[in-house]
Amino acid sequence: MSSRSTSVIVARAVSGHHLLKIDGYSQTKVVTHGRGIKSCTFKVGGHSWLLQYYPNGEPSGPDTYIDVFIQLVSVSRDMPVKPDKGISAQGSLSLLDRAGKPVPSYTSTFNRSFTTTGILVWYTSRTTLENSGYLKDDCFTLRCDITVTELRAEKTEDCDFAYLLWKEGADVAFHVGGETIAAHQWVLAARSPILKAAAEAELLGVPEREKKTPTATVRIDDMEAKVFKALIHYIYIDALPDEIDKGDEAATAMAHRLLEAADRYKMERLKLICEDTLCKRVSTSTAITTLVSAEQHHCQRLKAACINFLLSPKNMEVVLENGGFKHLQRSCPSVLMDLIERAKVA
Repeated sequence: MSSRSTSVIVARAVSGHHLLKIDGYSQTKVVTHGRGIKSCTFKVGGHSWLLQYYPNGEPSGPDTYIDVFIQLVSVSRDMPVKPDKGISAQGSLSLLDRAGKPVPSYTSTFNRSFTTTGILVWYTSRTTLENSGYLKDDCFTLRCDITVTELRAEKTEDCDFAYLLWKEGADVAFHVGGETIAAHQWVLAARSPILKAAAEAELLGVPEREKKTPTATVRIDDMEAKVFKALIHYIYIDALPDEIDKGDEAATAMAHRLLEAADRYKMERLKLICEDTLCKRVSTSTAITTLVSAEQHHCQRLKAACINFLLSPKNMEVVLENGGFKHLQRSCPSVLMDLIERAKVA
């Protein structure tokens, strides 16, 4: 008799932020050049981090500047493999205005590997800060946003439901784009509790004797039938449809729509798969639309991939000629500002 078991390594983007308030700024100026003041530690993605504030500049820099470092304090014990080159993270460090909003001109972004040696991520001259208007009552606040990929191993049941796809015994029907697509509620429960809940909501108040197969009918608006079929395909097969692997324009468009669907139904693993697929397909013709999509669906790695692509002068020139930045200005002006700030320091 043979035994069978399965496991999965789950990778998901985890974000967090930490506020560091400098209360009594003028008093911190007595600290000697090269001496840093550490914040309390905070956790993001299971890892511990801290900020180190140098009121008179870091050791190798000028003493007229304020420098802020990010330091990785400890690595999560749940990581399946101990990293050799640090922890990859991306994010931003911003000075906040009096309303608590990041100031674009005092915001720096980062996308790099961190170790227990601190890394300089933000700086400004003391004179500039003191004349900026953001120093109030001898105080100012910095916000550090960090996104890391959290890895963990989990035991799983055998969740390949391919043998059930499009088969009889379905107990829920979805009306999408003029088509009816049948599914099994218990399969949905294993992949998407939101879709399961939508089906169950249709059954409230329906007597058992009136229930027939399929027992629930759910209407899905604002989605093409082929996209929903691809979503159901993933739920049952645990893989993307083969057509997405083609890499052509239609396949990339489908990956975009599946990313939107995955975000809509809180299917984080599918969202990560689509994000990874789109990161490999950033081009001068797709960079802007992909960047807008990444911002709308909170895909930090995909956003970073698009911005890094656009920071290439050659790529930026082509996109400018195609008028792509006009679309970005209309759709996500804040992202355009992020890109402009990154270009200044690139």
